[in-house]
Amino acid sequence: MKIKILTSCSGLDFSYAEGETVDAKTEVAKDLIKAGFAEEVKGTAKKAKAKDEDDADT
Repeated sequence: MKIKILTSCSGLDFSYAEGETVDAKTEVAKDLIKAGFAEEVKGTAKKAKAKDEDDADT
C-alpha cells in the first residue's frame, strides 16, 4: 500500500522519514494511518493525464 509519511517513524523492519512516499506492507501502512503517522496515497494525476492524452488521439 502506498503511503505518505507525515511523522518520522520506525519499527523492527522499517524506518521512514517525514515527507517520504513509500510502498509499505498493508498491515504496517494501516497501523501508521490509524496512528496519524501517514496518509494513504491514492492514484496519481500522472496516470489520469496519460489516459486523457490517449483519448485525444482517437
